[in-house]
Amino acid sequence: MSSTVFYPSSPKESLAALYVGKSLHDVPTPAVVMDVAAARRNCQRMLDACQTLGVSWRAHVKTHKTEELTQLQVGTDVERPVNLVVSTLSEAEFLLPLLKEYRSQGRAVNVLYGLPISRNALGRLAAVARALGEGSISVLLDDPAQLSILSGFRGLSGVTPRALMKVDMGGRRAGVIVESSRFNEVAEAAVAAHERGEIILSGLYSHAGQSYAGDSRVAALKMMGAEIGAMLEGADRVVAMAKGLSVPLPSLVLSGGASPTALSIQNLVVQSGGQDANQPAEVRAEAAALSQIFETVKQHGHITEIHAGVYPTLDLQQLAAHSISSSRLSWRDIALTVLAEIHSVYPGRGENGKSEALMGAGGLALGREFCKAYDGFAMVTPWGRPGVEMPKGDVEEHEGWICGRFSQEHGILTWGGGNKSSAAGLAKGDDHAGKTAPTPRAPPVVDELRVGQVVRLWPNHACITSSHFGWYFVVDSDREGREDEIVDCWMKARGW
Repeated sequence: MSSTVFYPSSPKESLAALYVGKSLHDVPTPAVVMDVAAARRNCQRMLDACQTLGVSWRAHVKTHKTEELTQLQVGTDVERPVNLVVSTLSEAEFLLPLLKEYRSQGRAVNVLYGLPISRNALGRLAAVARALGEGSISVLLDDPAQLSILSGFRGLSGVTPRALMKVDMGGRRAGVIVESSRFNEVAEAAVAAHERGEIILSGLYSHAGQSYAGDSRVAALKMMGAEIGAMLEGADRVVAMAKGLSVPLPSLVLSGGASPTALSIQNLVVQSGGQDANQPAEVRAEAAALSQIFETVKQHGHITEIHAGVYPTLDLQQLAAHSISSSRLSWRDIALTVLAEIHSVYPGRGENGKSEALMGAGGLALGREFCKAYDGFAMVTPWGRPGVEMPKGDVEEHEGWICGRFSQEHGILTWGGGNKSSAAGLAKGDDHAGKTAPTPRAPPVVDELRVGQVVRLWPNHACITSSHFGWYFVVDSDREGREDEIVDCWMKARGW
């Protein structure tokens, strides 16, 4: 049975009646805020880049789990297919009315379940397939035993599932390494199941989660090239294997991306007159190499597909990855923030006699996620703090209030940041080209917080942070003078 029965969404009409038209200062805290203007920009940039480069696009919905942001991710072009990745079956079930609407408009719809298929998922996934029809469901394979699970899928749904082999790029989370004998075992089982008509073997899929550790455009481009290159090698081997068995296959899709690597393809679309027009030589070289890999995929008869999830909202981890230029990946592009109220202030309790403050947002509101750029769990934005401006440097150089430590419901704000030099990036020779290591600064003037003040925080990892909330308070920063006015409440899928 669909999880929407057991995990119903929050009541949109009631929330909208209470809060639409009001200010962010009027909402209960902790609360999560979505700036639709920033999300809209981020989504359009990705759609434009994929269209310009002639690569396919698949949107991951796990970060936000909403209909509204899904619509921004897939765009309004009826000629563009609606290809999604879901991390939970509840996301597919929650989005089913929207997906049926897209099908009625003539748009092709395909939902990929983002975990290697399990027997427990079969019934609910089959129900989604029955509702959407042929071609609507894709699954991941990384174990030959999974083919016996899929053998009954068509009988349950009337739909032949498309299957992609999951490739391990070194993250050791899911997938098989292309060079391994295990890859051959999975491929042989998949080709045999394809010949029996139990699946349509449609491609390979990778997720280079380790790309979050990168710190430059060059690093992100290299990893994207490694992803596509590995899948190209694997796809060629699968095609040769199938040809040797006289089993015809469709053109194989090579689907690669985590947000840092997916964002990196925007480096291939240089904007004249902007910062991107003056890319360092190392970035241009890696961009050219990735373009050549895309071309090779096409020459071999395969299809390049890009996928990503956190790119619409962004977060501090994404800023720290520096996968594209700051003209398209900066503080103002972070769409998801958290509101919290100051409960207590502790003058002189902190390091070097600085103050600390207690806020009503801890691990359950922010998530226990780190960011390599600084020692904390979230950064306080300038919002609601008179005289405080938006940061001008990289996330590594930021000084200000951060969530330095927390417990379940409490967060301790400390004065920090600015303690991780961007000098490491100088050695990379690209994003930090022309910069010098930060010079010592005079002790900062700490803008004091007060009891009852509401602050707004940039989280480290938007996927984890947003998962703790039932809905978003939506604002639109493009509405000059009304940036804090709530324009909508977006409901989320819940459960698994």
